[in-house]
Amino acid sequence: MKKTNYFYIDEAGHINNDSNIFIHGCIKTDSPETLLKTINEIKEEILNDDYFIEDIEAIQLQGFHAVENHPDVRKHYYKRLHYFNFRAYFVVVNKKTDYFKNLKTDKEDFEIFEMFLRKLINDRIESNKNDKNIFYFENIEIAKKSLRNIVKDVFESFDETFDLEYHIAGKELINLSIIDYLNYILYSILKSDKKDDRMEKNFNLISPKIGVINILHKNVFLGRKKTDNKKINITNLKREYSG
Repeated sequence: MKKTNYFYIDEAGHINNDSNIFIHGCIKTDSPETLLKTINEIKEEILNDDYFIEDIEAIQLQGFHAVENHPDVRKHYYKRLHYFNFRAYFVVVNKKTDYFKNLKTDKEDFEIFEMFLRKLINDRIESNKNDKNIFYFENIEIAKKSLRNIVKDVFESFDETFDLEYHIAGKELINLSIIDYLNYILYSILKSDKKDDRMEKNFNLISPKIGVINILHKNVFLGRKKTDNKKINITNLKREYSG
């Protein structure tokens, strides 16, 4: 019987806005029900905490969305995130580099987005080719080509020997909040030279859960099994991203 893997994919930043960073993130798990149960437990803790009694309506409306959530809400989530059962993978691009500027000159936004997405998920698919792999993508608007058609083209490039399934979803798919929160950590650390002490501590908590960070504009891979100068830690991440 095949093992089934579940992948949840989201991005931070955008190909075509004024942010200096674009991040494609992905988590892999074989226990989505356990993740959902734990996230719902965190939600119940917050909603039953008198500290949030005047904010319950806003919290319920937002769900777990790191950019919108109050830091006190994020604290509840982050203090348990490193116990979750997942492995995370990231593609990171500095949009101020010549690498990205040249891409913008030569390609449409949807072509760049698709290229980055392939770099994120191709290895995930190849390295789990004997399993059933189910992917969930958070929807996003992209000029001239829908996410659904981008994803369709990516998956149709694999032959029928791969057991693949994909879905486009919104924030109502609660497990997507995990990669949303992880992306927010990387984005907060890399968005400026100013140190974000709390996010760096959050990164240190979850770094053992990260498999690979691909820094595209440098063609560098940080990984758990790499040599010391390419291991996943704050020092290497900042140096390779900006250096």
